[in-house]
Amino acid sequence: TPATDTGELVARLRESAADAELLARLSDRPAGRPRTAFLFTGQGSQYPRMTAALYEQSPLYRHFLDGADAALLPYTGRSVRDLILAGDEAVHSTRWTQPALFAVGYALGRTLTELGVHPGMLLGHSVGEFAAAVLARALPLDGAARLVAARGALMQELPTGGGMLAVRAAGADMDARIEPEPLVGVAAVNGPTSTVLSGDLEALERIGAEFAAAGVSTRRLQVSHAFHSPLMRPMLDRFAKVAGEVGGGVPEIPLYSTVRGRVLDGEAMDAAYWVEHIGATVLFGDAAAALLADGPTHLVETGPQPVLSGMVRRLDQGAVPAHVLPVRGPESAGRALAEALAELYRGGVEPDWDAAYAPEERVAHPLPPYTFSTEHRYWARNPVRGAETVAPLAGPTAPALAAHREPETVTASLLTLDRPGGGPADPVGDAVLGAVRLVGGYIDADIGPHDRLYEDLGFDSVMIMELKNRLETRLAGVGTLTVQDLLPRLSSVGDLIAFLRELGATVPGPASSGGIEENRARKEEDRALREEDRALREEDRALREEERTA
Repeated sequence: TPATDTGELVARLRESAADAELLARLSDRPAGRPRTAFLFTGQGSQYPRMTAALYEQSPLYRHFLDGADAALLPYTGRSVRDLILAGDEAVHSTRWTQPALFAVGYALGRTLTELGVHPGMLLGHSVGEFAAAVLARALPLDGAARLVAARGALMQELPTGGGMLAVRAAGADMDARIEPEPLVGVAAVNGPTSTVLSGDLEALERIGAEFAAAGVSTRRLQVSHAFHSPLMRPMLDRFAKVAGEVGGGVPEIPLYSTVRGRVLDGEAMDAAYWVEHIGATVLFGDAAAALLADGPTHLVETGPQPVLSGMVRRLDQGAVPAHVLPVRGPESAGRALAEALAELYRGGVEPDWDAAYAPEERVAHPLPPYTFSTEHRYWARNPVRGAETVAPLAGPTAPALAAHREPETVTASLLTLDRPGGGPADPVGDAVLGAVRLVGGYIDADIGPHDRLYEDLGFDSVMIMELKNRLETRLAGVGTLTVQDLLPRLSSVGDLIAFLRELGATVPGPASSGGIEENRARKEEDRALREEDRALREEDRALREEERTA
């Protein structure tokens, strides 16, 4: 679930933890792989400043709306983006409505795909089908922009006097009513009892009166022209010329055509298709039913406000997929998009997190320190020599381990790496730790058996060679060590100590051959190295100070 700051995140997490039903809904994992469908809204869903808040808050959406605007500009002569953001009422004029809806639908669809939401099905209502065709790669962006701009401009030039009438009846019931009216046609069949007629206004009034007398409810739609009706015929030739130059291909993603009322099966969305598209009945109900039959898990409505989601719910197709709304209306901004992405993520979609969070938004925050208990540290070694061949383990766990040792080997011996509570002295461990400190330059640092030589202490091959030489000098009973012997046991300082114990390493006492002089020499060497290290640190500090004041 999205949150804008830490306080809100804490509040939302507490709310989820306190509500078992909400927690189950948010944490429930999907039963199978998600199948996402994009639904592109058509004419009638537009309004001034649609998606303006999202444009201001989402760099991704801004990028794609700018791209659509640039593609449209050579054919519209005016920035569609600027018209939208300015709140210009001209967005309701067909000349601008269609390019504006195309730009918004395309930008939303591309924003979602960039975020990792890749549709497996596409469906567009009337003019919404152009954006769907671009995402399906049946049309290039520039070609679709040219078609949409020409379509809107040519329709705007048609004479007024046409209208549209929504009727609460089945499409099949329309034939007898419109047969005597040659200037009226069925514009859309959106569902079993949701039909739209389009054509001459006087003829629509007569048909409306007949339906009212029969007790069928009707509603006049506020439109400038009679779309998808015989009144569109005067523009077809000029549009066909533009469409012939643009062409079109076969969708690469299953696209459910509202011209055919089904998925296109190897059929091109070419010039002939787009010409037919202008006057054909929008078979949204049939196309949506075919899409639902193919089992999508999520329906994402990509438009300035939800319209198609309600139509789909009224189809009564049994189990309805989850409806996801990146834009819910005029107030929607970045949060609605984030909530849509979160809902898809809960449904099994794997977002592209790099796209979701711009580099400038990725701020590293240091975590508060947390003190872990160091009373006991254990490393598992598999296999190791039996306990009878290894020096007794230091620490309070040694008796218990000795009591359970096997005669040959143990498959998972536990090695105590520290001496809690002031346990017995560990000369071998102390000698190894001392050598590691000297070679690594950690004179005053707290180095422990749990530290990793490469990852934590920064050792390299040269330092490993030096460490080997120092260990040979400090320890007896190990013979001549080779780097090849050491490499498998350098995962941590404790691992190295355990390996040397297995070899039978001991620390020579003061009375051993040359012991007194050898110990004195070693102490002098350690002291010299400490002095050298301190001198190097002072020199480095002086250089940094000089750089700051330069």
